[in-house]
Amino acid sequence: MVRHYQDFLHRRRQLRPAEEYRPTTDTEWAEFEKHFDRRKVELGACARPYGTGCQHEHACLRCPVLLVDPKMLPRLQEIEIDILSRRTRPEANGWLGEIEGIDLTLAFLRDKRAQAERTSARGTVALGMPAPISQH
Repeated sequence: MVRHYQDFLHRRRQLRPAEEYRPTTDTEWAEFEKHFDRRKVELGACARPYGTGCQHEHACLRCPVLLVDPKMLPRLQEIEIDILSRRTRPEANGWLGEIEGIDLTLAFLRDKRAQAERTSARGTVALGMPAPISQH
């Protein structure tokens, strides 16, 4: 897949003036790799695009781009138990907004768990880190 994408980029670049392109510097490539290191979170990985920050203020369970590692399914269970226990006080006090927020978080958590279970059932494929595109 990576090779296919690199070939695609090479063909696209052939259509543009050569002066628009230059080899990637070591600093640029290190920054690119660092982005992917920063995407590692407790429950798995953040799939946000390169060069973007977290737009959800690190509320990962509610984020649509969180990819839960199936190995973290037991941790999701712990988090769900904690969230359910935090729901009792708002219920007792009639804090409907708080209950709504907790229920929303639970819905996201359960969706993430279902996604991770599907991933676990079919297995994953390690693609590795792509190498810089060599200039042809």
